[in-house]
Amino acid sequence: IGGDGTHRGANAVHEAMVDIGWECSVMGVPKTIDNDIPVLDRSFGYKTSCTEAVKAINAAYTEATSNTNCIGLVKLMGRHCGWIAMEAS
Repeated sequence: IGGDGTHRGANAVHEAMVDIGWECSVMGVPKTIDNDIPVLDRSFGYKTSCTEAVKAINAAYTEATSNTNCIGLVKLMGRHCGWIAMEAS
């Protein structure tokens, strides 16, 4: 269960086993907060990250509006797609 790095590591383990002649089966379950798996509507981990992003945005808004000349800045995770930012805003 994991993202790109986890699956690359699992593939490397499989290739190492094949190289030494051992039978090895590897099964991967994608889990990503990026929601960037083409065949799925939503990956698990995505909803939680959006919920937490909304909390961060609300907290930044509270801080920014609590006094004059304040700024609320939130940086959200997400590799290339921006799904979390879109969903949370």
